[in-house]
Formats: sequence, structure tokens, C-alpha cells
Amino acid sequence: MVDKDKAIEKQKYPTSFGLFYPIGYVVVAFSNKEDALRVQQDLIAGGYERDDCVFFSSKEVKMAAQENLDQNQGFLARYGWADEAIQIHLDSAQEGSSFLVIYAPDKLSSDRAMNVVRRVPFEFAHGYHRLAIEILK
Repeated sequence: MVDKDKAIEKQKYPTSFGLFYPIGYVVVAFSNKEDALRVQQDLIAGGYERDDCVFFSSKEVKMAAQENLDQNQGFLARYGWADEAIQIHLDSAQEGSSFLVIYAPDKLSSDRAMNVVRRVPFEFAHGYHRLAIEILK
């Protein structure tokens, strides 16, 4: 069951022309929910706050991604790669993936987070920067 207050907090991520575009965050998809939760716990044990590494179920991502794509179909919203990244998130969620959105505002933070993520299998990781979405490995 989703805590209503937590669900509201999860919707505070930045957008670009209406599309989900969380600058300073890394979005990671995991085919195994337990792996996502393990990474979240490892990040918290390593000093992250719970709000800095938020878990999203496949159901939450499916609903949010589909709504985001449906509501933002103008030229500016589709300019760039953000809509394609959201489609990748949606496709992965439809396959049952779970997600973490990890606060990583700089390269050092991103590298630190990815060192923890790489301990388990993951599908993809997207690092959101001001003018680019980086595919992290």
C-alpha cells in the first residue's frame, strides 16, 4: 500500500517543458524489486537520506510515465531525448521493473551511487544533466 503523503513527495521532481527531467538525479531500473530495495538500503547505510534514493514500483512508473507522455505532446516537449527516455522507463515498467531515483548532483555523487548500483544486476541508469541525459554503465 502506498503512503499517500509519500506519493505526493515523489511527484516533486523537475520537468523540462512538462516532461519528467530530474536534473541532478540518476534514474535506475532493476528487473528484480529486491535488488532495487537492497541498493536503496545500501545507499541509506552509506549516508544517503531516504528522500535522496526513492523507490518506485513498476505500477507507479507505468502510471506516471504514461500520463507524462500523454499530457506533453507538443514540439518543445518532444525536442531532445527526454520523451525517449520516459518511453524507455515506461517500457521497462511494463516488463515489471522497479526503479530508484537517486540524488546525484555532480560526477562524484553519481560515481558513488553507481558504485553501489553495480553490486546488483540493473537494466539501465540515466543520469540527468542540464542539457543531456547520460547513459551510465
